[in-house]
Amino acid sequence: MADERQQRAHARLPIEIKVEYRRLNAFIADFTRDLSGGGLFVRTGHPLPVGTECLFTLELPNLPEPLSLRGIVRRIVGTPAEGSEEVPGMGVELLFDDDDERRALRTVVDDLMVSHLGEALYRRLVAGRG
Repeated sequence: MADERQQRAHARLPIEIKVEYRRLNAFIADFTRDLSGGGLFVRTGHPLPVGTECLFTLELPNLPEPLSLRGIVRRIVGTPAEGSEEVPGMGVELLFDDDDERRALRTVVDDLMVSHLGEALYRRLVAGRG
């Protein structure tokens, strides 16, 4: 079976960003493990059910205001087995109203990648994503 990371259409930036979302009648604040132009992984011991659509608000360091994005929970990672490096949480696919919105987020994520990883590493990361 091919490694899931090799099948992704978007390079992922391993970055911890505060993310807020609503769960039942409460607002939750957690942190991302990674972010891409198409999704994010939220570290949490209490993920939303798969298929849940939600508004996620991110405090990105390169933007003056928090960014709110619609997303849908696509996968849940539970408590890892002993010795596993997997982080509990939920994988979220971001939903866009149009291609302009999708491109705008990709630009923000690409700028973050360059600032955190440097131009050379960024180029190597995105070279294979097509």
